[in-house]
Amino acid sequence: MAIKYGKKKRRQHSLLYSIVTACLLCAVFFSVVGYFYRTAENEASETLHIQTKQIKDDLTLQLKSDQENLYTMANFAAKLYSDGESYDILFASFKPIGLFSNIGILKPDNIFTTKIGSMDLTGKISFQEEAAKGAHITGRVPDLTGGRHEIIRSAVPIRVNDETVGILYGVIRPEDINARYSGMAKELDAQLFVYDKETGHLVIDTVSEEPANISFLENREYTRGNSYEKLVGEEKGYSSFRSAITGEELYLHYSMIDDTNWGIILGRYESQVFAKTHQISAMLLVSFLAIMAIVACYLLYLMANERRRSKAAIHASNIRRLLLEINQQQGNISEALRQVMNVSEARSSFFVDTDGEDYHCILPEMMHTILSKDEKRYFVAEIFRYSSDFHAIHKKTVGFLCVRPNRHLKKTNPKLYEFLKERRFKDVSFATVTDKNNHVSVLGVINSLKKRISRTILEDIAVCFSIAIYNKKHLNKTETAVVTDSLTGVSNRVAYKKDILLFDEENPADFSCVYIDVNELHMRNNKYGHAAGDEMLVYIGNTLKEVFYGQNVYRMGGDEFLVFAQGVSQNELNDLLDTFMQRLKVKDYRVAIGTSFRSKHVDCEEMVREAEIRMYEAKAAYYQTKERGSVAKNEDESYLQVKTGIVEIDTLISVLKEHYNGIYRVSLETDHAHRILMPSYFDYNEQEAHFSQLLTKYIDEGVHPDYHRPVTTFLNYDAIRRQLSEGGIPSITYKKANGELVSLRVYNLNESADHVEDTLWIFAKN
Repeated sequence: MAIKYGKKKRRQHSLLYSIVTACLLCAVFFSVVGYFYRTAENEASETLHIQTKQIKDDLTLQLKSDQENLYTMANFAAKLYSDGESYDILFASFKPIGLFSNIGILKPDNIFTTKIGSMDLTGKISFQEEAAKGAHITGRVPDLTGGRHEIIRSAVPIRVNDETVGILYGVIRPEDINARYSGMAKELDAQLFVYDKETGHLVIDTVSEEPANISFLENREYTRGNSYEKLVGEEKGYSSFRSAITGEELYLHYSMIDDTNWGIILGRYESQVFAKTHQISAMLLVSFLAIMAIVACYLLYLMANERRRSKAAIHASNIRRLLLEINQQQGNISEALRQVMNVSEARSSFFVDTDGEDYHCILPEMMHTILSKDEKRYFVAEIFRYSSDFHAIHKKTVGFLCVRPNRHLKKTNPKLYEFLKERRFKDVSFATVTDKNNHVSVLGVINSLKKRISRTILEDIAVCFSIAIYNKKHLNKTETAVVTDSLTGVSNRVAYKKDILLFDEENPADFSCVYIDVNELHMRNNKYGHAAGDEMLVYIGNTLKEVFYGQNVYRMGGDEFLVFAQGVSQNELNDLLDTFMQRLKVKDYRVAIGTSFRSKHVDCEEMVREAEIRMYEAKAAYYQTKERGSVAKNEDESYLQVKTGIVEIDTLISVLKEHYNGIYRVSLETDHAHRILMPSYFDYNEQEAHFSQLLTKYIDEGVHPDYHRPVTTFLNYDAIRRQLSEGGIPSITYKKANGELVSLRVYNLNESADHVEDTLWIFAKN
């Protein structure tokens, strides 16, 4: 125990000494680095000063040289003037020299002469004022000879016998002087601004293509006690501010250009200033790490491995969390691959499987190297081939492979070798997973710089990635099944309930609701079997999808369909319904249709109720027509054509008592009812309640929930009046809560169809 205790103490002391040594080395390292940065900053300031002077001297020399040339030409012009000759020979002999692209002479009468002619500049420029200035150079000024562009004018007087007889101008184009000194600034890896102190106009601007005004630096965040006023007000000095573009600090040196009213500013970003310092710091860091390795090699080795494992574990954990949530967040697959790529410091990452799943992530700067469809097909096929060979040889479900364009690959697979070399694939590292059904999935990276950590990550999460993608595929199928009617393939009520919320929120224009009820489905099932009924529903569902292509089609119940159509006018809707009905006639299928339309202000539930009521009106009209035809054809059947006069009610009761379990005479005007035959499930007291209240209670308590809505339409007395006045008989067959089927029909008891108030409500055993 004492030995173990001693070893433990020694390890603790070694760790403590290593930590203390590391702290001391860190202090030395940061002190040295701080010294280098301070030195670099001082050197940068001095360099800016030297380079500013270099550019200033060059520009001054150039301007003086050009002005001397201008003096020479002015002397020649003075001789021509003295000899009484024109200046044409001067203009003819001029060729662009130095920064001058052209010359011109201003005469005392404000006539400006160039080689292309003369023009009067009275009101634009004053000869007396220009002569008083003597030799001078302007900043950027408008070109007075025409056009909207700007020029720089260098002027010297033409003097004869101590009298100024003209002013010779040398024209400098801003783009020429800007181009020359932009190249010089680029060589110095700096930003250069030359501006006119009087106007602030920039003469040279190496940042913008169109020189503006020095005032654009006014609103910058100046540092180290500097300011814009100091920058433009002092003769020379240093300044600095935060760049509005990069956020870096910009170091400046500014000065005046001799014999001109021009100021010069030279600037360099801190990343440029400290570029060499960063390199030196990196070298120092490497040296520091080497010294640390010497001081505590074993300790650092263990710590490095622990950090690597910890880093890989953290990233693997983050990626697993993303994969667990891919069904809620569609972008998680791409994010997981991006993290794999970033952790591996790879050019790209990918996931493929033999089911056709294909995901990839690539660095933005490498987008131009994306494989074409045929190239990807070949690449994936080769990856699967290597995976199959690995599993066949090693009999493992999970494995790691790395393919490099080396001599071995050139000898064994020359085509793949050339493929990788041409596309600069230095290595392809991937983890492969094969299940018992020989389904192969591959997760990999290309050109990884962190091969050890990339292998750890790939091996750690490959199975999780494969399972997540597999679950996502099957969940998508499940989600599709949840919102899809299994028989007809159209959307179901689950999708309908989701979509009406979206439609109410979007409020689309020209919005239609079409409610369809299939007629005689029950009869067809009884007569031909349920397969025939299913065939009928499938045909109607497919026809709706084809006719209303691109619109939302739902199966609402056993024999009911609904369509929401967007961007369809009423006339277009009628044409579509005509097409739909013609397609059904081919199969001798019959449906009842109700529609509602809104050009704006959509309320889906209100539109559905309206369309549903109209559908039931159409259905009642269909069955009424069919019943009358049946009575006319066969009087021996148990059909009774009811003449609904009040006097004949007793006869009606005696004949139909065996078939009907509830009959009421209801006033649509007062909503009161007189009980003729009381059903066991219908509790009504004529003195206590209105008929609509009783019917509402009965629907809530006695009718099956699937039939609440259609039965509720009978509470709309206006719709019932309209059907009865048109000769129809409102009717419905519904299911009670106990499963019993009941038919409800409403008859008009008035002699005249124009006045519908007294009605007969018959609840029949189905």
